[in-house]
Amino acid sequence: MSGNQHTQNRSADRDLDFEKDSLHILPLNMIPLKTPGLSQARMIKNVQFDSMIEVFHDDETGSGQVDPSQLGSLFGWPKGKKHPDGVMVAKLGLLQSFDVYTLRMNLRSMGIKVEDNANLRLSDAKRQELNRYMRDFTRPLINIIFSGDEGAGISDIGDLMELFRQQDNRVALENLRKLSTKLKVILGQLPEFLTDYGDVFLSLAYFKDRFDDISPKSEFFLEKVARLRSDDSLRDDPQIVAAADSVEAELNDIMTAISGRIETFDNHTATMWDNLTSDSFRQVKLLIESNHALIGGMLCGLQIKMDGFNERFHDKEATNRQVADYVVSNIKPGIDRIKNIERSSHYANQR
Repeated sequence: MSGNQHTQNRSADRDLDFEKDSLHILPLNMIPLKTPGLSQARMIKNVQFDSMIEVFHDDETGSGQVDPSQLGSLFGWPKGKKHPDGVMVAKLGLLQSFDVYTLRMNLRSMGIKVEDNANLRLSDAKRQELNRYMRDFTRPLINIIFSGDEGAGISDIGDLMELFRQQDNRVALENLRKLSTKLKVILGQLPEFLTDYGDVFLSLAYFKDRFDDISPKSEFFLEKVARLRSDDSLRDDPQIVAAADSVEAELNDIMTAISGRIETFDNHTATMWDNLTSDSFRQVKLLIESNHALIGGMLCGLQIKMDGFNERFHDKEATNRQVADYVVSNIKPGIDRIKNIERSSHYANQR
């Protein structure tokens, strides 16, 4: 069966919003590809943190995964020369995370326009979920423009952008001039600045949301691992003890590294408000964006590991032996690669 037939047989019940909001799933219809069947597939990270092309997935047949290097045979690409889709997929497969922010940065580096691609943005539902984080970033900006209850109806960056359409509103225009002066930004460039501001802090809100989702799952996992050490039938098994010690240490290091980076962002953002200018904002923007790939990659790996464990054992009866076997076969393989993302970052910064 050809690659096109495989992908056409995929389930029609795909939740594309969920996929594009994910760290570990890349719907390939978001990418400009020339092979129609490939565009219907998706790239995923498997439990070992390898990038695979999933050409079909449903409850009956499971997941049909192909190594990206085998796509030429699957889709009948001409032999002896590189297919542009194969080159594109190979580059994307090197990414540590498929979140939209990491994707946009890397696609730009490949010379691909991303600004007009609506698929390379979080879904409306996810953006609404992130409002609880975004308030911390929007309220200080709103308070610069408005005093007292004047800005009560302004809740996000979109509301501020709406002020530019109210040309007959003298109060609104005066408030925007105040903001323009405060930021040292020309009034006509203010919409671009506000868009950048919203995008940067929306990406930070997204990473906070993913971290907050993973944290309780990590605690549940560590509780299960701790029980293995008190099981008389397991604590004398050197393979299980070594695996438990290793994944516990790696997981704690990864969680600490991510929370530390997020705390650093928050501290720099708070300092920014002491002297808010376009330059002080761009310094924070550079700090956050330069860490996108690092945090996205670590979160992606953790999401895969912790979601898999949570789905397998949460609210289900399981013996310590079953937990131990899962840790050895599904958690330990690849977890060092997640930690190595941070190690590589430290090495790069020291060069």
